[in-house]
Amino acid sequence: MRNIVEFPEVLRLIEDRSAAFRAAIASAADLDVQVPTCPDWTLRELAQHLGDGRRRQAAIIAAGPGAEPPAKTDPKGAPTAPRDREALGPVS
Repeated sequence: MRNIVEFPEVLRLIEDRSAAFRAAIASAADLDVQVPTCPDWTLRELAQHLGDGRRRQAAIIAAGPGAEPPAKTDPKGAPTAPRDREALGPVS
């Protein structure tokens, strides 16, 4: 039997997990530490990766229904992800 999560619950889970991740970033002494579950990644790289995904999702939503999804950006031409904690996103 599949457990189907209703859309409002999905939104709440996204917000809860996002808030927890923002708090982890804000409280980390060093953003260049390894992520225990992803030892090839630093906390900064994980934050940048998640931020890239969120920016793409925001662009898709902003484009509206029926619009073509934005093309994936060639990493060589992509803007450099933020390096400092404040630029990674608001902590609220």
